[in-house]
Amino acid sequence: MARPSPDIVPAAIAVVAGVLSWDVVRLVGGRQEAWDDPKYWLIGYPLMLGAAAMLGLGFPDRPWRWGVVIAGTQACWAIFLRLATAGTAGTLTLDVLTFALLALPCVLAAYAGRWLRRRMPD
Repeated sequence: MARPSPDIVPAAIAVVAGVLSWDVVRLVGGRQEAWDDPKYWLIGYPLMLGAAAMLGLGFPDRPWRWGVVIAGTQACWAIFLRLATAGTAGTLTLDVLTFALLALPCVLAAYAGRWLRRRMPD
C-alpha cells in the first residue's frame, strides 16, 4: 500500500483555510460575495495571510504552494457558489485575475514563514 504524501496535511489545511476565510465572512456578513463585505478585508484576508505564514513556518519546503492553494481554493469555492446560486460564473476572467493578485501576498507570507523558520534556533 502506498504511503500518503507528507504534503497532504498542509495541503488540506490550506484548502480549509481558503474555504473558511471566504465562507465564514460571506455567511456572517450576509453577502453573496465575501469580498463585498468589509469583514473580508479585516478578517478573512488576514486569516489567509496568517494561514500561509503558519504553513510556511511549519512546512518550509516550496512555501509558494501554500499561498497558491489557499487563494486557488478560495477562487474555486467562490465560483462554485456563484454557479450554484446564480447559475452563472459572472465575470470569471476578472475574478480569476483578482484571486491571482490576492495570492501574491499569500505567497509572500508563506515565504516569510519559511524565513522565520530558518532563523529559529534548532
